[in-house]
Amino acid sequence: MYIYLLFLYTKTTQYILIGIAAGIILFLVLGAMVIYFILAYKRKQDLHKQEMLITKKEFQQQLLQSQLETQEETMSLLSKELHDNIGQLLNSTKLLIGVTQRSLESSPETLNIAEETVGKAIQEIRSLSKSMNKQWLEQFNLLENLQAEIIRINAAGIMHIKLSHSGSLLLEADKQIILFRIVQETLQNAIKHARANSIDINIVNTPGNLIITVTDNGVGMDAEAAKGMGILNIKHRAGLLGGEAVWNTEPQEGTTVSISIPIKELNYEH
Repeated sequence: MYIYLLFLYTKTTQYILIGIAAGIILFLVLGAMVIYFILAYKRKQDLHKQEMLITKKEFQQQLLQSQLETQEETMSLLSKELHDNIGQLLNSTKLLIGVTQRSLESSPETLNIAEETVGKAIQEIRSLSKSMNKQWLEQFNLLENLQAEIIRINAAGIMHIKLSHSGSLLLEADKQIILFRIVQETLQNAIKHARANSIDINIVNTPGNLIITVTDNGVGMDAEAAKGMGILNIKHRAGLLGGEAVWNTEPQEGTTVSISIPIKELNYEH
């Protein structure tokens, strides 16, 4: 009888151990399956996010290309109109003034000033027409045009802008045009809203990024200016280039705008 009870106890123990082992194995299998499905779901989520980012980037690039094509067509049309129509009208006016001057024994000073003014207007129209020409746009140089813009603003004598940069910018011309518009907008904000009279522009090539900082000595940027179209345009254009624009401003202590553009997004492909 004792042996039989011992046999039953041993069998029962074996069944319990087998049941525990089976439970542990089942738990591990279920756990592994749960972990697998969680990882698979996470991978699917990551893949979806990556696809969304790629789609967004492609859309932004298509939008940028469309904007550039539209801008190019518009500028080419304006260039032609300025040169062929307005330019010719001004040339005719200058010619008539010249005829009048030669017909008079003594040309009035006002007529001489008018002739000189029309001549300057013709030169400005020619320069503007050239700046809208497709070939000029394809050879656009940010540093050269920025320096010309600075000379033009400084010539008024109420503003001093200084530009410093390191090396050349190996960027596509259409991207340099967008960067030029960003800096232009930043300068206009500093002059109009911050009431600055001194601005420093610094352009630096760093590993992987192009950093442009524009620092003014104005009164700072208020909340209303921060919501203005100028700020939104700067952010939008920087975003189209895959970068960002950040403002650091203090009341009565000026504003610094830092524009960071990833160079790998802009460099020519060889």
